[in-house]
Amino acid sequence: MFKSKPLAALVALACAQAAMANQPVTLDEVVVTATRTATPVAKVLSDVTVLGREEIAQSGSVNLPDLLSRQTGIDMVSNGGEGTEARLSLRGSRADHVMVLIDGVRIVSGTKGTTSLEHIPLALIDRVEILRGPASSLYGADALGGVIQIFTKRGSDRPALSLHAGAGAEGKRVAGAGLAGKVDRTAFSLAVDHNQSDGFSARPRPYNRDRDGYENTTYTANVQHELAPGHTVGLNAYHADAVSEYDSASTGVAATQADEGHSQMSAQSIELKNRINTIWHSTLRYNYSTDKSQTYTKSNFLTPSGTFDTRLREWQWQNDLQLGQAGQLTLGAANVEQFVHGSAKMNQRYRRVDSVFAAYQGEFGIHRLQGSTRYDDNSQFGGKTTGQLAYGMVLSPAWSWRAAYGTAIKAPTFNQLYWPDVAPNYRGNPDLQPETSSTRELGLTWQQAGQYAKVVAFDNRIDNMIANKSDTDKLQVNLDRARILGESVEVGTVIGEISLAANVTSQRARDVKTGRLLAARAKRFGGMTLGWQLDRTLLSAEWRASSKRVVDAGKNQYLPGYGVVNLGADYQLDKQWTLNAKLTNVGDKRYETVKDYNQPRRGWFVGVRYAQ
Repeated sequence: MFKSKPLAALVALACAQAAMANQPVTLDEVVVTATRTATPVAKVLSDVTVLGREEIAQSGSVNLPDLLSRQTGIDMVSNGGEGTEARLSLRGSRADHVMVLIDGVRIVSGTKGTTSLEHIPLALIDRVEILRGPASSLYGADALGGVIQIFTKRGSDRPALSLHAGAGAEGKRVAGAGLAGKVDRTAFSLAVDHNQSDGFSARPRPYNRDRDGYENTTYTANVQHELAPGHTVGLNAYHADAVSEYDSASTGVAATQADEGHSQMSAQSIELKNRINTIWHSTLRYNYSTDKSQTYTKSNFLTPSGTFDTRLREWQWQNDLQLGQAGQLTLGAANVEQFVHGSAKMNQRYRRVDSVFAAYQGEFGIHRLQGSTRYDDNSQFGGKTTGQLAYGMVLSPAWSWRAAYGTAIKAPTFNQLYWPDVAPNYRGNPDLQPETSSTRELGLTWQQAGQYAKVVAFDNRIDNMIANKSDTDKLQVNLDRARILGESVEVGTVIGEISLAANVTSQRARDVKTGRLLAARAKRFGGMTLGWQLDRTLLSAEWRASSKRVVDAGKNQYLPGYGVVNLGADYQLDKQWTLNAKLTNVGDKRYETVKDYNQPRRGWFVGVRYAQ
């Protein structure tokens, strides 16, 4: 069980230790996602986190959902082990309220409205940026809860080879390679990763007790060429093929038979960057992505029982204008077309959104101002304007505070609108209206020579929130209003060779009309990490915990809270070779994040990395 008093003590301890730190922290890191332009984290008036390559490699995380679940405000649930569907809640929002970008390209299922995070391998990621809070005024509909942007590895120096391999519990084995560098005026990167696991059975009897295996092969490729000083052209490609065995929710004989999901995610983009003059920087970009999936059920692996295919085409034109002491202005336009095909009969399979947007950043002494606005014309729902305004003040070299207000919009998915009435439960509703939100946020940050603390309070009010009609009737309907109130605390310090960080999020997500808690959201969750550098060895320990979460508010059903401890070690053999080992769920804890789907028990992994 997760209790608030022990975590409060943990945070207090971390704050106390922060007073003894004497090394710099990473708040000077540059973030792109928060403003659409490169901005130091310390100057951003949003709740952001940047995870760099070294931090990812030393995190001890076994996959991307695991890495994200450690971050403030992110509550992750999944239907079992590796490769099963992972859904994140960012500050109490739904998974389809969070926009996920890979190198600026969105890969999303138009039917579910989510991105398959479970199929994006950590080994190919260079950086992850997390933007919490409404971002529709920067990125359009669907960024109601926030944006997660994943940047793959790039070449910048002489050509260098990288390799990685490893093995672990449940028959896990991974291998991959990469080549990145720069030759004359051309930078490039090529990388591939293969991940395979025998898995475990996620569901208890009477469901199929066979192991739920997983296999995924992913590659990335990118080239950046300087045409002339200040003018570059770039090509990017991403592709993942995955096969996941899973235990379905079927009953009777079907529950004992094998089921499998085949997934393909791909993205390609071409980008032209031009420095027109000293104040004007233009970026023209074309993105194309696909999300394809097939399900095979009842041990029939010849004919798919369901197919889903989403194609997305997007044009973007962004212009960044440097206004000297007056700040920076960003102006842009975008066009998005989404096509949905599949076995389900839907009344519509296409939507188009035309957009224009503007953003501003200004710094005047101790005062900072940031704002953005966007107009989206949706072919299904008409036009909608969203906006955000934030003000911040630097109180001293160590202290700063900010306040922000923003609006956002979320268009219904094709499933929510048009899923046919072929089952007794879930079915679409063509009369659905888009969800809209207004969010108020206050933040206070302290940072000083190797130590930091951040407190954020948020109030997100969502109108027309889409949900099941009732606990027994899963017709999709618009609720009157949902409200999510919450606070988050982050603290960190470095004491000599020891680093310590902790975070906790407390949130109350309710249907305003009925007063019921929204399902699948924990009231409190967080964790603590400890790192200890000993010569060439880095030892790490992590504790993560969550309170109980609602399964069925009407029947007062909850999943119990849990706490999990993970351990890790990295040993630097020389400048090029690193050994790493991980021990997960050390206490062999039995717990669920989705009812009747077991999470992995105690596990281990041993690997090696090589980098020239």
